[in-house]
Amino acid sequence: KKLLLIRMWKFMFPLIDIRLMGLMGFAFGLMIAKLWKPILYLDWYWYLIIALLASIKPLTTFFKQV
Repeated sequence: KKLLLIRMWKFMFPLIDIRLMGLMGFAFGLMIAKLWKPILYLDWYWYLIIALLASIKPLTTFFKQV
């Protein structure tokens, strides 16, 4: 049997699971904003930078498979 790490690396999630993880991330972000008010006082471009940095890996994985 192959190592767990190798099996995990090749695992492909169905689209619904990926969408549900996105929804979970969105809900978690709203929860953090509700619990920790200072995060809401950042300038708009910080949110853009965080979003762009977080999207690099998924986008590169997508374009490598297409």
